[in-house]
Amino acid sequence: MGVLFVADNLTAPSHLWMRRMLDGLTEHVAVLTDDRDPGPRYSERLPVVMLKNDPAAIYRRGLRRAGFSISCPPKVTALDKLHSAVKRPEVSAVLIHFLTRAAKYEAVWRRTTKPVFVHCHGYDVTWDLRFQEGWIGRPVHPSDYVDRVRALPDNVNFIANSQEARARLLEIGIANNRITVKYLGVKTPAEAPFRTDAENGVNILYLGRLIDCKGPDLLIQAFERASDQDLKGSLTLAGDGPMRLTCELLRQRSPYKDRITLLGSVNGETGEMLRDRADIFSSHNCLGSVSRQEEAFGVSFVEAMAAALPVVSTRNASLPEIIEDGRQGILVEPGDIDAHAHALLRLARDRDLRIQMGLDGWRRARDLFSIEKETASLRQILGLERPVPEVRREHPDLELVHNS
Repeated sequence: MGVLFVADNLTAPSHLWMRRMLDGLTEHVAVLTDDRDPGPRYSERLPVVMLKNDPAAIYRRGLRRAGFSISCPPKVTALDKLHSAVKRPEVSAVLIHFLTRAAKYEAVWRRTTKPVFVHCHGYDVTWDLRFQEGWIGRPVHPSDYVDRVRALPDNVNFIANSQEARARLLEIGIANNRITVKYLGVKTPAEAPFRTDAENGVNILYLGRLIDCKGPDLLIQAFERASDQDLKGSLTLAGDGPMRLTCELLRQRSPYKDRITLLGSVNGETGEMLRDRADIFSSHNCLGSVSRQEEAFGVSFVEAMAAALPVVSTRNASLPEIIEDGRQGILVEPGDIDAHAHALLRLARDRDLRIQMGLDGWRRARDLFSIEKETASLRQILGLERPVPEVRREHPDLELVHNS
C-alpha cells in the first residue's frame, strides 16, 4: 500500500511541518507531486511528478503561435499528470495538502474510487479570507470556492488540524463522518530543556509570520505598556509578512525601540536558537482586521511549549485547545492590550511561575503534540497500519485523534 503525497511548495521555510509529515511517511509514499522542484533530498528517494507546466513546452508553443513551424508535443496538463499518478497500481490512497488544492483538482478525485484525504490547515478553511498585500481587502478565494468544497465527491475525506478547523468545515455543511481531527506534531526533547536565569531582564519572543491575525503590532503595544510599568527585558520578533512595515514604524516610534528587534524571516535552526535564548513566547492572536483570518492551529505555540517556554497570548480560535490558561501560559481576551501587558509583567517578575508553566508546556507537547504521535495517527487515518494502542494521557480532555 502506498500514498500519493500531493504537496504544495514543499520547500517553503514556513512548510517545515509538511516536510516533517513527508519524512514520517516516506516508507509508505509511492509518488510525490508538487508544482516546484522538491530538491535532491526527496527526488533522490521518491518518484516525483512535477505539476507545473514545462517552461520549454511553453516556449515552443509561443514560437508556434508567433508563426514559426515547430513541432510541439501534445499539452499534458496538471490534471492529466495527477490522474495518471492516482491510477498507478502502487497508489492505495491520496493525501492532499490544502483544501484549495483539492478543490482545484476536483475532477481528478471524481475519476477514482481510491480514498482521498485532504489535510486542511487554516487559510484554506477561512471562507472570507482577504488579501493583506497587493489587492488589499479583496477576496483570496474564488466566489464559488465554498460550493466547490461542498461538491467534492464522497471518496474525499477531510483531516482538520484542530477542532476549530473542524467547526469551520461543519459550518459549510461537510458531514461529521467525513472529518477527522489530527493535530500537527513538533520535535519534542525527551528531557525538559533547562533554562538559565534571565540576567538582563526577560527576553520575549514572537516567532511567526507578521500577519494581522497574529497581532505583532498589538504585542509591541503590550510590551510598551509593560515597559511603562518597569518591565525589564527585550522583545524579539522573528518573521516576515505584510505587517513588517507597520511593525518597523511602531518600533521606530517607541520609547523602547532599543529593546525591540525585528529579525525578518529565519530558518528552522535559527528558530531553535531563539527559543533556547527566550524566556517567554508571545503573540496577540485575533480576528485579522483585513484578512478576516484566525489561527486554526498554532504550530509556533506548540514548538514554544516543547522548548519549555511559557506562553502569553489570547483566547482566540484554536489557542485554548493548545494552551490551558494558567497552566502552560496566560490567555487574555483579544484586543485587551492592558491585560496582555499585565501577563507579561507577571511572568517577568516570577521566575518560578515561568519555570512551572514552561515545564507543564513541555509535558503537554510531549504527551499530545509529538511528531511520533502525529505520524502514528496519520498512518492510521490513511489505513497504513493497525490502530495506535491506547496510552495513558495526562490531559484526557484533549484527544490526539478525533473521529466523528
